[in-house]
Amino acid sequence: MTVAGKILPYVCLLVALSGILLAAQVAYRKSLITEEYAYACDPFGYLRMAKEIRSAVVQRRAPSFKLESEQTRSLIEFMKSKDVPLPQWEEMVGPHAHHYFPRSDTVAVQYPPGTGLTLAVFPEGQAIFDLNRLVLMVLAMTGIAAILIAAWKRAWISAALVMLGIVTGLLILARVGSVSFSINATLIPLLVSELLMLAALGIRTSGRTQLSWAIALAGGAALGLAVFVRITTALMLPGLLLLVWPRSQPFTLKNLAIPLTLGAALLGIFPVLFYQQQIAGAWYLPTYGRIDATPPTISRIEHHVQYYFGSDFAAADNWALLSAVLGFAGLMILMRATGKSLKENGFGLSLRRLALATFIFWAVPIVFFLSHSVHGMHYAMAGTFGAVSLIGFGALAIETTANKTSRAVNRRRLVWLIGGVLLFLCAGMTLHQVWRERTPTPAPLSAIAHKEQPLPVELADQRSWLWADLLTGTLWYYHQKPAFKIQFSDPQTRALLFRFVFDRGDQQYLIEDSERMPRYMDEIKELGGSLERRGDIDGAPYYLIHWPSTGPTVRKLNAS
Repeated sequence: MTVAGKILPYVCLLVALSGILLAAQVAYRKSLITEEYAYACDPFGYLRMAKEIRSAVVQRRAPSFKLESEQTRSLIEFMKSKDVPLPQWEEMVGPHAHHYFPRSDTVAVQYPPGTGLTLAVFPEGQAIFDLNRLVLMVLAMTGIAAILIAAWKRAWISAALVMLGIVTGLLILARVGSVSFSINATLIPLLVSELLMLAALGIRTSGRTQLSWAIALAGGAALGLAVFVRITTALMLPGLLLLVWPRSQPFTLKNLAIPLTLGAALLGIFPVLFYQQQIAGAWYLPTYGRIDATPPTISRIEHHVQYYFGSDFAAADNWALLSAVLGFAGLMILMRATGKSLKENGFGLSLRRLALATFIFWAVPIVFFLSHSVHGMHYAMAGTFGAVSLIGFGALAIETTANKTSRAVNRRRLVWLIGGVLLFLCAGMTLHQVWRERTPTPAPLSAIAHKEQPLPVELADQRSWLWADLLTGTLWYYHQKPAFKIQFSDPQTRALLFRFVFDRGDQQYLIEDSERMPRYMDEIKELGGSLERRGDIDGAPYYLIHWPSTGPTVRKLNAS
């Protein structure tokens, strides 16, 4: 072997290590500037759950994710007394991330408790900051350890795929911001689950069945924690089942699919079902809103394909999928060229099985999201990270323990060139993404927490009713003040609502906290009302609604 041939593998490893360190710096600077602010939907819902869990621990009681106030209860009873169809008010009577559950007759949060539980580990005001630091550290240290193992085992071919997996996770952490804290909380258990399942395969191959069973159980438990954070993570289970499914005697206790499924069920699926029983009133009823709980439909596929595979935020991680395909193809070519078996290794895992398991791991969730009624910017993030990290660490496991083939090896330069170019493209695309995401802005030295201003006295009055949108959760989190999402209804129901509060003799205020609120301001004017601007709350103007002495003209709106 020439001097260049001896040096090249270590150059590849050094490049991979450099890419991971640079991505860690990018994630450090970008993720730590995320403000801990209970606002809109996901941030408020998760932070409220974390706040409730902390309070429950201090008070030594079980946490309750239900929401109750005199205004909320009186509005529920009024809507029921008027026989207003449930879809017209079940979302309206709660802040964002909450809605009414008829079977349990309560307003409660829609999310499973995993994210809130994760955030509750850290102090309020710095939970997002500390969680992001922890995720960053775990991802970076795992990547560094993998590269060191690759250097020890001289497994340089898979280094680009390892770098890709870790860098993808770090860049997701860097850009997810406050879109959904559930993504931040999912990355570690998802990665741990994959690593444990690979370790279980290696130990099973060595003949230590009981130990492999225990590790697979732990891997399933880690996946269960991810399910407890994001329910759709359960859709990744088929990919891992295929990964560990034995070539022979599948219906024995040696099958690691058994402990994997058991662990995922014990720490993920069963707790979610129990939570649904407590919140929704039955274990089989989902806690998510009506539209989120609708069955998949092919009518949404065309739109969602453009959404998830277009050029917007939701498609920003798709480069990693293409990079993984290129890198894996290069890995196969170069392993064959270097005389390493693609099937025989210390993990009993062929490259073909790894590729198919990774595809199933990614494809099952994305097929669900493509046919789901609701689309979200962050929905595909966990699946993309899980897929590229699985193929990266799986490739490293195979290369480090691959047997030498007995047949002649094709050492033609063209084969080496093709494999090298493919790996170069994989590494180049990864480094390019890291480079374009870099920022000169340093990370803050401490957590950034929202400092809420005192609520104006007239809004804090118990007899004041607030109509709002994005600030409904903010008002409850910081002031325990109910506010109602009037956009989740129809004009007739809103007219009934306005009339109900008017007849009580209470004041009504509207907060213009989103671009949708002017529509309802015009609707109020059509009903005979007028709006007097009284001030601002969290940067949004709020108005006192004045009605004529006879109240809202409900019949006029109905006729129109």
